Amino acid sequence: MSRAQNGSRGGGRGTKEPLLIDAVIGKVFKRNRRNLSAAWIDYKKAFESVPHTWLKRVLELYKVDCTVRDFLGQCMEQWSTILCHLGERMTAAENHIRIRRGIFQGYCLSSIWFCLSLNPLSTLLEGSGSGFQLRRGGTKVTHLFYMDDLKLFASSRSHLMELLNITCDFSYSIRMRLGTDKCAVLHVEREGLLTLRA
Repeated sequence: MSRAQNGSRGGGRGTKEPLLIDAVIGKVFKRNRRNLSAAWIDYKKAFESVPHTWLKRVLELYKVDCTVRDFLGQCMEQWSTILCHLGERMTAAENHIRIRRGIFQGYCLSSIWFCLSLNPLSTLLEGSGSGFQLRRGGTKVTHLFYMDDLKLFASSRSHLMELLNITCDFSYSIRMRLGTDKCAVLHVEREGLLTLRA
């Protein structure tokens, strides 16, 4: 699991790490009068919309044991529901509606499996070369994840645009949509100009 994912990573401290990293970035760009561009990204109904085809594929990518993959694949094949109204079935008992997208919330494997499905995005963002550098010659912070909530960091608008394009391309390729009403962009310029757009 990527170090940027704080939701279900073993040894992670939940929201504490993102808050500390946020605070450090805030101090660095304020003290050194540097530019900072950031974006907040939210997936629309993330747990309900991740496709089963991608959930299966990600298990292959990370070389999960084939017995486990087969078991989970067979379980997903049986996920179905029926429609009821006021306690009465609206369809015949044998006419179950197959569920082809989404993962059950509250199931012990769900959060890890879901985070694993977004893990390739972390690899792409980290490999982009963009991000906010805390000190000269140090590593760049490109993003932070908490489950499906993503925050991007860059040193300029153009670098942030590059990270946003990577995120949109990846999301489109796995057929997940962004909740644009909960997304925002922030630009803090050296001169003190502040731009915030939803």
